[in-house]
Amino acid sequence: MIPPALRIGIGFLILFFPWIPGAAYGEETSLLLELPDGQEFEVTRFPGAGDSLLLWLPSERGLRPAHKMHAAALADLGHEVWLADLHDIYFVERNRASIERFALADIVALIDAALASTDANLILVSSSRGAQLALIAAREWQLRHPGEARIAGIVLTHAHLYRGRPEIGNAAAYLPITRATNLPVYLIDAQYSTKSAQVSALARELGRGGSQVYTQLLTGVQGGFFVRDNSELSEADRAAKNAYAATLDRAAKVLGLLKPPEYALTSNLATVQFSAAAPQSTSLKAVPGALPAPPLELNAFHGPKFTLSGQEQQVVLVNFWASWCRPCVQEIPSLHRLQAKMKNPDFSIVTVNVGENRERIARFLEQVPMELPLLMDIDGKVSTDWKIYVYPSSYLVDRQGKIRYAYLGALEWDSAETIKIIQSLLNRP
Repeated sequence: MIPPALRIGIGFLILFFPWIPGAAYGEETSLLLELPDGQEFEVTRFPGAGDSLLLWLPSERGLRPAHKMHAAALADLGHEVWLADLHDIYFVERNRASIERFALADIVALIDAALASTDANLILVSSSRGAQLALIAAREWQLRHPGEARIAGIVLTHAHLYRGRPEIGNAAAYLPITRATNLPVYLIDAQYSTKSAQVSALARELGRGGSQVYTQLLTGVQGGFFVRDNSELSEADRAAKNAYAATLDRAAKVLGLLKPPEYALTSNLATVQFSAAAPQSTSLKAVPGALPAPPLELNAFHGPKFTLSGQEQQVVLVNFWASWCRPCVQEIPSLHRLQAKMKNPDFSIVTVNVGENRERIARFLEQVPMELPLLMDIDGKVSTDWKIYVYPSSYLVDRQGKIRYAYLGALEWDSAETIKIIQSLLNRP
């Protein structure tokens, strides 16, 4: 029989058996950890054969039922897995700002407990904004344990390591921890996600600190595939979800072949820093200096090739979107309503689908009719030139080809305030 909880004292000698006779690999148990300050910290454990121990930290949205499914499968593949449901432990609401609410010292103590329980490789696993927590906690552990090369690496899916929301027209700024990390990192992303186009840029940024970085892009797969309900997934998404444990297994084996660093990277950067989720405005934002619009020349889904430079003396709303982006789909009706309300022939709306081929777009249009000009940025080059990091992203270009207003996210486009702004641009020569 497996005891309902195993208690580990952190910071003093412990007796711990990484495998319990009679227990099946992948069978869920509980670990009750006692932190240095006397607080108790419970994690869910899935025993494995001992190839490695995966410490799975949550994203800002917390752990979901699918995490246990993947953890059990990983245990069957030979990895012990610890799931730390930090939101329940700290009674923190699951939202974009939740990661910074967790006590960093407790996460370092959790890493200590994991390492005390095994001689196997320790690998941290997380996703989205949880990537920030994993990188920062790993570096803090390195600083407290100089000369100990016990963390084999970090596996991140859909890693979100931006420092706040990117400014309109500017390249994204990354958190300082990306340049102060020297542990090996394995990045996983889906083709149809907000982060996929930036994976190479993130890998380069992480490499600046000396990390060996590996990337894996899952083609034809939508972001969030590994946690979403099967009813919401395509056939490709379901296949990727079913194979996610094997994907993590592959990543762990790659990291296990490397020699981890014994010391943290020397840095004067403020590495203990999380990205803050600033409140989203509900109105168009004026662009300081009126940026010249980057080139925009693309094939239309229906009709001839479109060039923005050919829209002289027009005010043009350029909307970047993707079919897998729910906010993008939700704002389409308001774009239609805006088009119906605007009677001025000098105003037009053009939408740019990013990263999807004609066949995928056609399937989407069968479900969601669209009566707006639709351009196809299949290779994502135009969206890269426009520095698109958020979907949807929209830009109001004036008669001189300059971006006067922009909005990152979904907006109710037919509001009186928005129409007034568009009309003000139309009234200018």
